[in-house]
Amino acid sequence: MGFNSKTAQFAWKNFKLLVDGRYMTELTDIEIKESREIEEIYAAGDEAQYLGEGNKAVSGHIEMLQSGYEALVTEGKSRGGTGALDVECTFVLSYIPKSNEPIAMRIAKTIVDRVVGVKFTEEGKSFSQGATHMKVRLPFKALVYEKQI
Repeated sequence: MGFNSKTAQFAWKNFKLLVDGRYMTELTDIEIKESREIEEIYAAGDEAQYLGEGNKAVSGHIEMLQSGYEALVTEGKSRGGTGALDVECTFVLSYIPKSNEPIAMRIAKTIVDRVVGVKFTEEGKSFSQGATHMKVRLPFKALVYEKQI
């Protein structure tokens, strides 16, 4: 298999997240995981003969400043719910290379991923004495993780 590993390396400042079209400036951390159930298939002998592939799952979390969380709560209420748990959304992630190249060249090298059907599984706040700001972490599950769209 041949591949080129000489592509751009992206820093946090090159990363952007849109949540249902809203640029999430309050984002401080994100993790997206895709997994697949794998089961060993046995027949003659005591060693697996094959690896059976089962269902895929997408999960992760986003962490943001409190103002971003409050915006999600407001959005959930506007959709008839009580908070962020009532928001189903799409994430669009972009990794924009830093470069002195013309904008058309940078756009051509931008990586865009999409996470469809995101639903948050937990919400809550935590604040400690002496803290200068609050961060809120929202775990999620999603339907599909589309890479390099």
